[in-house]
Amino acid sequence: WYLDGGKAPVCISVEAGQADLFLCSYLGIDHMVKGQRCYRLLDASVIFHRGLPQPGDTITYDIAIEKFIKQGNTYLFFFNFNGTIDGQSLISMSDGCAGFFTEEEVKNSGGIILTQEDTAPAAGVKPSDWEDLVSMDVEAYDDTAFAELRKGNISGCFGSAFEGIELSHPLWLPSGKMKLIDRILHLDPNGGRYGMGVIKAEADIHPDDWFLTCHFMDDMVMPGTLMYECCAHTLRVFLLRLGWVTEKPDVCVEPVIGKKAVLKCRGPVTPQTKNVVYEVEIKELGYSPEPFAIADAHMYADGHRIVMFNDMSMKISGLDRQEIEAFWKTRKAAFKKISDRPDVSVPSPYPAFTRNQLLEFATGDPAKAFGEKYTAFSHDRFIARLPSPPFLLIDRIPHIEPEPWMLKPDGWIQSEFDVSPDAWYFKVNRIPVMPFSILLEIALQPCGWLAAYMGSALRSKNDLKFRNLGGTGIICKEVLQKQGTLKTQARLTHVSEAADMIIEQFDFRVLQDDELVFKGDTNFGFFTNPALASQAGIRGIENDLDHPNQKEQGRAISHHFDTIPPLFPEDTNRLLHSGHDRMNMPSKALRMIDQIDLYIPDGGSHGLGYIRGIKRVDPNEWFFKAHFYQDPVCPGSLGIESFLQLLKFVAMKKWKDLRLTHTFDMILDSSFKWTYRGQILQTNKKIEVEATVKEIQDMPTPALIADGFLKVDGLYIYKMENFGIRLIPYDKIQL
Repeated sequence: WYLDGGKAPVCISVEAGQADLFLCSYLGIDHMVKGQRCYRLLDASVIFHRGLPQPGDTITYDIAIEKFIKQGNTYLFFFNFNGTIDGQSLISMSDGCAGFFTEEEVKNSGGIILTQEDTAPAAGVKPSDWEDLVSMDVEAYDDTAFAELRKGNISGCFGSAFEGIELSHPLWLPSGKMKLIDRILHLDPNGGRYGMGVIKAEADIHPDDWFLTCHFMDDMVMPGTLMYECCAHTLRVFLLRLGWVTEKPDVCVEPVIGKKAVLKCRGPVTPQTKNVVYEVEIKELGYSPEPFAIADAHMYADGHRIVMFNDMSMKISGLDRQEIEAFWKTRKAAFKKISDRPDVSVPSPYPAFTRNQLLEFATGDPAKAFGEKYTAFSHDRFIARLPSPPFLLIDRIPHIEPEPWMLKPDGWIQSEFDVSPDAWYFKVNRIPVMPFSILLEIALQPCGWLAAYMGSALRSKNDLKFRNLGGTGIICKEVLQKQGTLKTQARLTHVSEAADMIIEQFDFRVLQDDELVFKGDTNFGFFTNPALASQAGIRGIENDLDHPNQKEQGRAISHHFDTIPPLFPEDTNRLLHSGHDRMNMPSKALRMIDQIDLYIPDGGSHGLGYIRGIKRVDPNEWFFKAHFYQDPVCPGSLGIESFLQLLKFVAMKKWKDLRLTHTFDMILDSSFKWTYRGQILQTNKKIEVEATVKEIQDMPTPALIADGFLKVDGLYIYKMENFGIRLIPYDKIQL
């Protein structure tokens, strides 16, 4: 859990020498302090003698207590340690001082008190031929922007100067338990004591944070080593903004070998602490030849300065000045990627893929689609496929930037899908607007193709199935029933592997006539059959469920839908409208609910409406055959379609007077989210989908927004958040 770029970070490498406290207990300190005093580290100096440890290494610590001193009832002890790997020196800690204090003594410590010498302006150091790689200014990054940086989306935090950079994963800010800062309050490239830059980061502290609950029993305080790591993460942000970035994978962020860092700690972070601030002042920048920085750092807890690190160091191993400067020079003059040119007028680095190749991948020979590396899947082994017609919604892939067979974040692909006014999905939708489920598939299917193109199936000797796990999206423009081509641009942004499971994160955007139609991000997983069979559904949803009480159920409305053709996509029978209605539910081919068994107009926790629909699973329905070959499963997009059809029913009931003049569309420019944690198979019996309306507007456009869930045979497996539909005047649709 703690690995950072495949290495054990500084905080772990130092903290693992924690047996000094064990040694104190072994010598009998507890008989002296009798449980009335707590252990606190005061001072330490640390030097690294080689690169950071990696999996498989064993660090041996030789720890020595030099002496004890008693001042009144306070015991201090002085210690050191040396850490080695296979006899080679990794780390040495000297000048260690710790003590056992009462809570009152800690409270009255006064924190870090700086001398005039500590605060006086001083000259920083940088090469005489230093040149800025990218323009810098005074900036701050809120939680949302900083979250993008943590995902490797460096332009999402720093802006357009970094657009299109596929940041090497070892340079990403850690996440999970090692997510140690929440936002950047201030970055000044010319600020700080040395005039070379200052950066301030902030983190919110919660009483149940893992680093408090595990350190220590009955005396919860943030480890000093983790305080160092927080400051180091803050420094990393400054160096990334400086332009010290790369797309190559074999790099590592680690301390400068032989540089001593000095710690002074004079106060704790406890469950009562609300927030902490890390202030890092740059004092030296250079290349030797690897880019490195030396800095001083200060930490504040609820405004009190409690920790100071002098001469903390950081370098990017595996990268040199020539590479960094060449990278930025190439960016300024080189050919632009899709991220810079949505029209993709530049040639594709790799050959295009035709419709025939896509069909081979969907139902034929994967080797004929991608090449001989997939020959094993031609006859003997299973491989996750694209949907087959009529649900295959890619016609060609004319532009490919990533290298084949390399499973790593690297560039965009662009697929194209030709929209026809006579397409089956318009006929079965019975309104002149593309169904959201089709648009979602147009956005997501290229991600599945890209996963195969990068060789995901070759990562395991076992057969793996491909499932969407969720995503977020924003509709920017409706797709109407007219001729045109939709272009989907997709890229892999992150990949993680564990045993026979692969999780892949993608960005996507769909354009029509170079206008943005749909954008978002999504994650997919590759799983074995046993892993899919053991899925437990949506976890922890009890507090989210909004079931009506008996009184509400007593005034509920129910409805059974008529069976209206087309009954399947290729069905030539068709009923366009019900009289002169413009608000039409889809025909049987796309209608994903058989009946409304519970509609309460003023139900739900918001009092704006609760609705539940039911669908009986028919193992012979067309989408099982189309999705996927040798792996029939109901598309998740059709699960969302059932949820949206509930909202259509609510709208038809609420705005009855508009049924002759308006029709349905998705709400534009509003973010929504979907989560899948299960699958609908041919062997399942019953699907139930429910929605709770949480917002209704009448003007300027009638619209409603809702959250909901889908369950199959009693297990909740889908969650939909912030989805909405609106009503648009039918006569204003440009056909």
